[in-house]
Amino acid sequence: MLTADAQGKTISPAPENSPTIWLVCDLAPKKRGSMETELVSLGARLSLAGARATFVFSRATPAWMSSALDGCGVDVRVLDFRRPAAAALAFTRMMEAARPALVHFHFVRAYSPLVAIAKAAGARIILHDHITLGQPTNPGHRRRAAIPSLLARGYKRARAAALNGFVDRRIAVSRFVAKSVRDVEFCDQEKLTVIENGIELQRFAAAEGESLRAELRVGAGRKMVGCVSRVAPEKGIELLIRAMARVGRDALLVVVGDGPGVDDCRALAASLGLGDHVRFLGLRDDVERVYAAADVMVMPSLWDEAFGLVVVEAMAAARPVVVTRSGAMPELVAGGRGVVVPKGDEVAMAGAIGRLLDDDALRARMGQAARAHALERFGMPVWVERILAEYAALVPGLAPTARRAA
Repeated sequence: MLTADAQGKTISPAPENSPTIWLVCDLAPKKRGSMETELVSLGARLSLAGARATFVFSRATPAWMSSALDGCGVDVRVLDFRRPAAAALAFTRMMEAARPALVHFHFVRAYSPLVAIAKAAGARIILHDHITLGQPTNPGHRRRAAIPSLLARGYKRARAAALNGFVDRRIAVSRFVAKSVRDVEFCDQEKLTVIENGIELQRFAAAEGESLRAELRVGAGRKMVGCVSRVAPEKGIELLIRAMARVGRDALLVVVGDGPGVDDCRALAASLGLGDHVRFLGLRDDVERVYAAADVMVMPSLWDEAFGLVVVEAMAAARPVVVTRSGAMPELVAGGRGVVVPKGDEVAMAGAIGRLLDDDALRARMGQAARAHALERFGMPVWVERILAEYAALVPGLAPTARRAA
C-alpha cells in the first residue's frame, strides 16, 4: 500500500528489512499544537528516509493526528503511563516483539524503567529533555530536602554512574535545559546536544485575526492581550489577571488553554471586576487566529520554562511578547523582540503590557523583529533534519536523505 507524507506526496512503504524507529512519548495530544505537528512531520520524514516507525502515546491521538500519522505509515500505539508497573510489563512485551533499532523517548525521565527495558531489547536510546530539571513542580512551595544535600548529591552521582550509560544521546530543547541536565543528572557533554523546537512558520505568519474578533464580538478599536497556556499555578495566569486589573484601557485578555486552575482564575477575574475584560476560550486548534487577533501576547510563567513554543509561535505571527525572566524565554525575545519582566511582578507586567498597547509603532517594530528571527531560526524542516541526523548517527541503514517519491 502507498502512503503519503506531510505535503501529500505519495511514498512507498518501508521494506520489511528497514530499520525500526520507536518514539515513546508520555504525552496525551489534545490539540493541533506545535509539539504534535513536530511529531507528525518527523513521522513523514522517517517514512521518506526508509524507516518503519512506531509512535507510542499515553492517550489516543486526536482524529487529525491519527489520520496524518496513518498517512505517513506510522504505527500508533497507546501505553498508559499512569500505571507504572502495568506500563513496564506492556512495554517489555512490545520491545521483545519489535526489537527496534532505536527508541526516542519524550517526557520520560532518564532513570525510568522503560529506558532500561528498551536498552535490554538491544535498542539505541535517545532521551529528549523538554523540561528544566531540578526545579519544584509547584513554584509556590519551597522544596524540602529528604536527606542532607551532600548525601543527595552523592546518591545522584552514583545513580548517574550506574544508569547514564543506558542512554546513547540526549537532546535538550534549549541551552537552559542542557545546563540543567548536566548539573542535575551529570550527563556527559559529548552525549548532549541542543535542538530547539520548530514550528510551521507559514501557519502563524499567514493567519488572519478578524474572524476571531468577530466571533468574540470585539471591535477593531479594542485592544486585545492574548495568553496561550496551560492554566495551572506555575504558569502565572492569576498574576496576569491581576496585572490586567492594573492595565485598564478597556483591554480584553483572552486565555486559551485548560488546566486545574481555570475555575480559580475565573473567580479571581470576577472578584476584580474583570468579568467583561477576561475570556477563557479553552483548548483550540486555531491558536494562530488568536495570535493574529491579539495586539500583545504574554507568557507570565512563574517557573523556569524549558523553551517557550508559544513565544516562538507569537513571534512568527509578528506579535510582541511580554515574558517573565523564566528559563529559556528571555533569550528568545532578546534584541528588541519582546519585553522581559521579573517573575511574580504584576506591577512590572502591567507596565510592560500598557506601554505596548499605547505605542502602535513600538508594537510594529518589535513584531517585525520577532517575525524575522522566527523565520530565520525556528522552521520545522530544520528541526526535522536535525533529529534525523541524530538517528542516522546511531542507526546503520537509515537513509540520511529521503527516498524518492513513488
